[in-house]
Amino acid sequence: MKHFLAILLLASVAFAEPFSHDGVFANAAAGLGYASFENADGWESLTADGFGVKLNGKFGYFAVRNLALHGNLGYVMYSNFREAQLGVSTQVDHDFYVVSSVYLGAGITYYIPEFYNTFVGGSLGFTGYRLNSRKLYGNTGLKAFSFNFDAGKEWWVSENVALGVSLAFDSGEYWSDDDGVFRSSSIMLMLSVSLH
Repeated sequence: MKHFLAILLLASVAFAEPFSHDGVFANAAAGLGYASFENADGWESLTADGFGVKLNGKFGYFAVRNLALHGNLGYVMYSNFREAQLGVSTQVDHDFYVVSSVYLGAGITYYIPEFYNTFVGGSLGFTGYRLNSRKLYGNTGLKAFSFNFDAGKEWWVSENVALGVSLAFDSGEYWSDDDGVFRSSSIMLMLSVSLH
Protein backbone atom coordinates (compact mmCIF):
# COMPACT_ATOMS: atom_id res chain seq x y z
CA MET A 1 0.00 0.00 0.00
CA LYS A 2 2.84 2.41 0.84
CA HIS A 3 4.44 1.74 -2.54
CA PHE A 4 1.13 2.39 -4.33
CA LEU A 5 0.70 5.74 -2.56
CA ALA A 6 4.30 6.71 -3.34
CA ILE A 7 3.80 5.89 -7.05
CA LEU A 8 0.52 7.85 -7.08
CA LEU A 9 2.16 10.90 -5.52
CA LEU A 10 5.13 10.75 -7.91
CA ALA A 11 2.83 10.40 -10.91
CA SER A 12 0.80 13.37 -9.74
CA VAL A 13 3.90 15.52 -9.38
CA ALA A 14 5.20 14.36 -12.77
CA PHE A 15 1.98 15.18 -14.67
CA ALA A 16 0.78 18.23 -12.72
CA GLU A 17 1.70 21.64 -14.00
CA PRO A 18 4.16 23.49 -11.74
CA PHE A 19 2.70 26.11 -9.41
CA SER A 20 -0.88 24.99 -10.15
CA HIS A 21 -3.72 23.37 -8.22
CA ASP A 22 -4.25 20.08 -10.05
CA GLY A 23 -3.45 16.37 -9.68
CA VAL A 24 -3.20 14.68 -6.29
CA PHE A 25 -3.92 16.87 -3.26
CA ALA A 26 -2.39 16.16 0.15
CA ASN A 27 -2.32 18.47 3.16
CA ALA A 28 -0.99 18.02 6.70
CA ALA A 29 -1.68 20.69 9.34
CA ALA A 30 -1.13 21.31 13.05
CA GLY A 31 -2.42 24.15 15.16
CA LEU A 32 -3.26 25.72 18.51
CA GLY A 33 -6.29 27.61 19.72
CA TYR A 34 -9.49 27.33 21.73
CA ALA A 35 -11.40 24.07 22.13
CA SER A 36 -14.51 23.23 24.17
CA PHE A 37 -16.20 19.94 25.05
CA GLU A 38 -19.30 19.08 27.08
CA ASN A 39 -21.05 15.86 28.09
CA ALA A 40 -24.08 16.60 30.25
CA ASP A 41 -27.29 14.96 31.38
CA GLY A 42 -29.73 16.06 34.08
CA TRP A 43 -27.39 14.97 36.89
CA GLU A 44 -23.71 15.11 35.93
CA SER A 45 -21.58 17.06 33.50
CA LEU A 46 -18.06 16.78 32.13
CA THR A 47 -16.63 19.91 30.51
CA ALA A 48 -13.33 21.06 29.09
CA ASP A 49 -12.65 24.44 27.56
CA GLY A 50 -9.59 26.53 26.96
CA PHE A 51 -6.31 25.76 25.24
CA GLY A 52 -6.56 23.11 22.52
CA VAL A 53 -4.31 21.31 20.05
CA LYS A 54 -5.39 20.09 16.63
CA LEU A 55 -3.85 17.81 14.00
CA ASN A 56 -5.51 17.45 10.61
CA GLY A 57 -4.86 15.67 7.32
CA LYS A 58 -6.53 15.84 3.91
CA PHE A 59 -5.94 13.51 0.99
CA GLY A 60 -7.69 13.60 -2.36
CA TYR A 61 -7.59 14.79 -5.95
CA PHE A 62 -8.35 17.98 -7.87
CA ALA A 63 -11.59 17.17 -9.72
CA VAL A 64 -11.05 20.33 -11.77
CA ARG A 65 -8.35 22.95 -11.53
CA ASN A 66 -8.48 24.72 -8.13
CA LEU A 67 -11.20 22.41 -6.68
CA ALA A 68 -10.05 19.42 -4.61
CA LEU A 69 -12.24 16.63 -3.28
CA HIS A 70 -10.70 14.89 -0.28
CA GLY A 71 -11.07 12.81 2.85
CA ASN A 72 -10.35 14.45 6.22
CA LEU A 73 -8.87 12.98 9.38
CA GLY A 74 -8.53 15.20 12.44
CA TYR A 75 -7.63 14.99 16.13
CA VAL A 76 -8.34 17.55 18.87
CA MET A 77 -7.14 17.49 22.48
CA TYR A 78 -8.99 19.62 25.06
CA SER A 79 -7.78 21.13 28.35
CA ASN A 80 -9.16 22.55 31.62
CA PHE A 81 -11.15 19.41 32.45
CA ARG A 82 -13.94 19.70 35.07
CA GLU A 83 -16.66 17.52 36.55
CA ALA A 84 -19.87 18.72 38.19
CA GLN A 85 -23.03 17.29 39.77
CA LEU A 86 -26.19 19.39 39.54
CA GLY A 87 -24.01 22.33 38.51
CA VAL A 88 -21.72 22.05 41.57
CA SER A 89 -18.05 21.32 40.83
CA THR A 90 -16.62 18.11 42.27
CA GLN A 91 -13.01 17.55 43.27
CA VAL A 92 -11.06 15.70 40.58
CA ASP A 93 -7.50 14.59 40.01
CA HIS A 94 -6.51 16.33 36.79
CA ASP A 95 -3.20 14.51 36.34
CA PHE A 96 -4.59 11.66 34.25
CA TYR A 97 -7.86 13.09 32.96
CA VAL A 98 -7.89 13.37 29.18
CA VAL A 99 -10.54 14.47 26.71
CA SER A 100 -9.89 14.08 23.01
CA SER A 101 -11.80 13.58 19.79
CA VAL A 102 -11.14 12.09 16.36
CA TYR A 103 -12.88 13.42 13.25
CA LEU A 104 -13.41 11.49 10.01
CA GLY A 105 -15.13 13.13 7.05
CA ALA A 106 -15.12 14.14 3.40
CA GLY A 107 -15.01 17.60 1.91
CA ILE A 108 -13.78 20.10 -0.64
CA THR A 109 -11.09 22.77 -0.81
CA TYR A 110 -11.29 25.59 -3.35
CA TYR A 111 -8.38 27.86 -4.32
CA ILE A 112 -9.74 31.25 -5.38
CA PRO A 113 -8.03 32.16 -8.68
CA GLU A 114 -8.40 35.93 -8.20
CA PHE A 115 -6.56 35.81 -4.84
CA TYR A 116 -3.18 34.17 -5.25
CA ASN A 117 -3.18 30.84 -3.33
CA THR A 118 -6.03 31.85 -1.00
CA PHE A 119 -8.38 28.96 -0.21
CA VAL A 120 -11.60 28.03 1.54
CA GLY A 121 -12.70 24.52 2.45
CA GLY A 122 -15.20 22.49 4.38
CA SER A 123 -16.18 18.95 5.20
CA LEU A 124 -18.91 16.87 6.81
CA GLY A 125 -18.33 13.77 8.91
CA PHE A 126 -18.40 12.20 12.35
CA THR A 127 -16.52 12.84 15.58
CA GLY A 128 -15.82 10.15 18.16
CA TYR A 129 -14.90 11.00 21.76
CA ARG A 130 -12.40 9.47 24.17
CA LEU A 131 -12.56 10.22 27.89
CA ASN A 132 -10.50 9.23 30.88
CA SER A 133 -12.47 10.21 33.97
CA ARG A 134 -14.40 8.74 36.90
CA LYS A 135 -17.54 8.71 34.75
CA LEU A 136 -16.13 7.22 31.53
CA TYR A 137 -12.88 5.61 30.41
CA GLY A 138 -11.73 4.99 26.84
CA ASN A 139 -13.75 5.42 23.68
CA THR A 140 -17.31 6.44 24.47
CA GLY A 141 -18.71 4.66 21.41
CA LEU A 142 -20.70 7.81 20.60
CA LYS A 143 -20.44 9.48 17.21
CA ALA A 144 -21.45 13.10 16.72
CA PHE A 145 -22.41 14.49 13.31
CA SER A 146 -19.81 17.20 12.70
CA PHE A 147 -18.66 19.80 10.24
CA ASN A 148 -15.39 21.58 9.60
CA PHE A 149 -14.59 24.89 7.87
CA ASP A 150 -11.23 26.48 7.11
CA ALA A 151 -9.86 29.45 5.17
CA GLY A 152 -6.30 30.55 4.61
CA LYS A 153 -3.41 31.25 2.28
CA GLU A 154 -0.46 29.27 0.97
CA TRP A 155 2.96 30.21 -0.42
CA TRP A 156 4.82 28.06 -2.94
CA VAL A 157 8.18 26.69 -1.75
CA SER A 158 8.71 24.49 -4.82
CA GLU A 159 6.85 23.66 -8.05
CA ASN A 160 4.38 21.35 -6.26
CA VAL A 161 4.75 22.08 -2.53
CA ALA A 162 3.26 24.98 -0.58
CA LEU A 163 3.34 26.12 3.05
CA GLY A 164 0.23 27.70 4.48
CA VAL A 165 -1.55 29.33 7.38
CA SER A 166 -5.29 29.08 8.01
CA LEU A 167 -8.07 29.53 10.53
CA ALA A 168 -10.10 26.35 11.13
CA PHE A 169 -13.45 25.89 12.89
CA ASP A 170 -14.96 22.52 13.91
CA SER A 171 -18.28 21.70 15.57
CA GLY A 172 -20.13 18.50 16.45
CA GLU A 173 -23.06 17.37 18.60
CA TYR A 174 -24.70 14.11 19.70
CA TRP A 175 -27.75 13.76 21.95
CA SER A 176 -29.68 10.82 23.40
CA ASP A 177 -32.02 10.15 26.33
CA ASP A 178 -29.48 7.77 27.90
CA ASP A 179 -26.21 9.63 27.39
CA GLY A 180 -27.28 13.26 27.46
CA VAL A 181 -25.49 15.61 25.10
CA PHE A 182 -21.96 15.32 23.76
CA ARG A 183 -20.89 18.50 21.97
CA SER A 184 -17.58 19.97 20.96
CA SER A 185 -16.19 22.89 19.01
CA SER A 186 -12.82 24.44 18.32
CA ILE A 187 -11.25 27.37 16.53
CA MET A 188 -7.58 26.98 15.68
CA LEU A 189 -4.74 28.79 13.96
CA MET A 190 -3.17 26.14 11.70
CA LEU A 191 0.17 25.81 9.92
CA SER A 192 0.25 23.40 7.00
CA VAL A 193 2.21 21.86 4.16
CA SER A 194 0.42 20.87 0.93
CA LEU A 195 1.27 18.85 -2.14
CA HIS A 196 -0.41 19.84 -5.41
